[in-house]
Amino acid sequence: MFKLKVPKEDRTRIRNKLKIVDSKKYEYVITTDENEIENDKINIVFSEEQAEKVNRMLDSIVKGEDIFISVESDEGIKHIESRRIHYFMIENEEVVANLMKHQFTVKMKLYELEEMLKNKYFIRVSKYALVNINKIDYIKPAFNSKLVLLMKNGDSVEVNRRYYKAFKQTLKL
Repeated sequence: MFKLKVPKEDRTRIRNKLKIVDSKKYEYVITTDENEIENDKINIVFSEEQAEKVNRMLDSIVKGEDIFISVESDEGIKHIESRRIHYFMIENEEVVANLMKHQFTVKMKLYELEEMLKNKYFIRVSKYALVNINKIDYIKPAFNSKLVLLMKNGDSVEVNRRYYKAFKQTLKL
């Protein structure tokens, strides 16, 4: 969705202020240098002092383009914004959406969710799991070319060997 174009020495600091993740397919160019604009994209040129204001604007862009997932619980059916979901996991032959403190059943197949959310920062990490990369807190190496993802909700999810290379390429590790 976004491409940040700033000097290398400022990149990490500005990315953390704006709380964005660069993507290969993007519609918005965010830059502090008007010479970096792209004619076929939506360009946001700002000074670093305006980062807080730009962050709020980017947040509303993301919210406006969010996908809602229908989930079920004991209380009934609910629509949840995909950006709030930490990961999807298959448990007891059902797809479960895991949020900060709650779990909900989803009546879709994992591959259907993967296709629907491929442009929303979700990536397949195993045959049984689909993870929101914005909700990863830490990445730890494990045995046999695997990784363990520690999510912001405290859960851990394993990246299987089959998905290891694609995961590293997506996160540019």
